[in-house]
Amino acid sequence: MKLSVRILSVLPIAALLASCGQTPVPVSNTNMVKENLTEAPKDFVVFPDDKPSIPDGAQVYKQQNCASCHGADGGQDATVKLNDPRFMARKKPVDMYKFLAWGNKETNHPGVLKDRSNREVWNLVVYTRSLGTKPLTDKEMEAVAPVFGANCAICHGTKGDGDGPLARNLEPWPANFQTFRRFYDRDDDTLFDHIANGIKWEGMPNFLGKEDKRNKVKFDHAYIHKLVQYVRAFHISNQPTIVANAGAASAPATPSTGTGTSTSAEPAKAPGTTTATSTGSSPETPSAGETPSTPDTGAGADQSNGVKSPTGSEQSQEPKDHSAGQ
Repeated sequence: MKLSVRILSVLPIAALLASCGQTPVPVSNTNMVKENLTEAPKDFVVFPDDKPSIPDGAQVYKQQNCASCHGADGGQDATVKLNDPRFMARKKPVDMYKFLAWGNKETNHPGVLKDRSNREVWNLVVYTRSLGTKPLTDKEMEAVAPVFGANCAICHGTKGDGDGPLARNLEPWPANFQTFRRFYDRDDDTLFDHIANGIKWEGMPNFLGKEDKRNKVKFDHAYIHKLVQYVRAFHISNQPTIVANAGAASAPATPSTGTGTSTSAEPAKAPGTTTATSTGSSPETPSAGETPSTPDTGAGADQSNGVKSPTGSEQSQEPKDHSAGQ
């Protein structure tokens, strides 16, 4: 009896399986998923998981034969001269990423993301920027470090991650210079303006025309440009990270800690995990919360001891940016 029940229960299933091969399934090529339907929108940006490397970007520039149009130094007669400092000062890294990754039909510029990894595109971005705005040398980084320590680290922290001694007393929190999505959406002119003229409603003082007597520095236009590039070094590396580039750039020196000596810094570890966002309009008030203390006039405590250069900072994950409104 039980055997009969089992046989009867199997028969409907067998009948269904037998009918599967007899049921025609209409297929139309027009209804199939097309390759371009899976492409990301052209304003979609995947931020890097580590600081992009200028020396690595030089290799991508060479391999993509960019010099055929722009020249080896970026100054060849083309649509734009990449070695023009004023041109680069007005360009946001994130906009350059979109242009290079996806191309531009109006200028007939090809996109490279189809042939290159996202990391390589960012390397190309920072190298292209370096053609117009040269990064600080090791000696310049070492000289600026104690000035940053005495005037900026009290709010922004010695590693630039917005955790200085006064950070908790400020609203919004000071800017975290290692936040890619924030500072890749700022051009150098904006950073210059915030350092020179301040952001009064957020506690960021103006530095233009002031003086750090202890470090014998006057904050004129030239020196503020140096501070801009010092801040950039928190999220852009001048260290090669691939074997082919070994020796292409010397290791940046760790700035003096007040003892008069310096040592070579280890390459910075990744200050971020891969994040993606769709960028539209630029965030309000760039670099909000960048709030260094009033320049040291010689009476205040010198914060230069223990200051670590942006190129020597070590972060395994992209630190959180506590600044409001960004």
